[in-house]
Amino acid sequence: MSLQLVLLNQLVRWQIKRRFRKNPDVQLLRPLMQQMEARTSRLPADIAVEDLALGGVPAERLTAEGASTSKAFLYIHGGGFVAGSPRTHRPLTWRLAKETGVPVYAIDYRLAPEHPFPAGLDDCVAAYRALLDKGYAAKSIVVGGDSAGGNLTLALALRLKAEGVPLPAALVCLSPATDMTGSGASRHENAEADSLFVEEMFDTLKPAYYAGHDEREPFLSPLFGDVAGFPPVLFQVGEREMLRDDATRMAGKLRAAGVEAVIEVWPKVWHVWQLNADMLPEGREAITHITRFARQHLALS
Repeated sequence: MSLQLVLLNQLVRWQIKRRFRKNPDVQLLRPLMQQMEARTSRLPADIAVEDLALGGVPAERLTAEGASTSKAFLYIHGGGFVAGSPRTHRPLTWRLAKETGVPVYAIDYRLAPEHPFPAGLDDCVAAYRALLDKGYAAKSIVVGGDSAGGNLTLALALRLKAEGVPLPAALVCLSPATDMTGSGASRHENAEADSLFVEEMFDTLKPAYYAGHDEREPFLSPLFGDVAGFPPVLFQVGEREMLRDDATRMAGKLRAAGVEAVIEVWPKVWHVWQLNADMLPEGREAITHITRFARQHLALS
């Protein structure tokens, strides 16, 4: 465990969890993440960024020098379905672009509460179909996301399967929300240990994102979906997270269905620590693991 992790953990608890104790509304994530953009949007000189649209969905393409243009990484950012953007996640996405050696397409899907479920998922489907239309083979695409984006990654695979669209080569899910019923033991057991969130904020998600929908609907809670035939999936999650069991139980379900599922449970880290890779050795190490998994399933030497 690095000194940076110890110090940043205390800072994260002070800056974020303290605010959620006072106001446990998931929509507080939007101003918090907007404040992040000035710091997180900076890119190295050797990473090119291009604004574009995928199936009508705004996106940015991040490309490193010498990238293989025949393969792609579709990235779906987190933010509780109400916040975040490709710019807030650049500390992760530019590293994925550089280390995998393939372009990363980070989409700016519609957010709740202005655009509740299933608008964001519809955008993910449209963006993936657009990559196919661009000539990318399904087996040349990896799809990944964190938190809400991890949920959407799995829900996207369920939608593609239901619609008869070829599935991608692999999925990457970082601290994904997979169970809107909150039935995993970690949701309660880790309420104090979790460095970011409080239990009460999960109660505010339903009216903002999926009012009027059954919490067990698979496109909302992929844990309850039919995952037979899924591509390989990598999960990374912190042992102290309230969402820990969302990842571990989802991995177990996939394995029971005969799907390759790699689950990494990291000690001492917080929710989506990979976003702190600029300062955190554990964040950079986790991204190296993601890169290895993605390159393996994209058949990159």
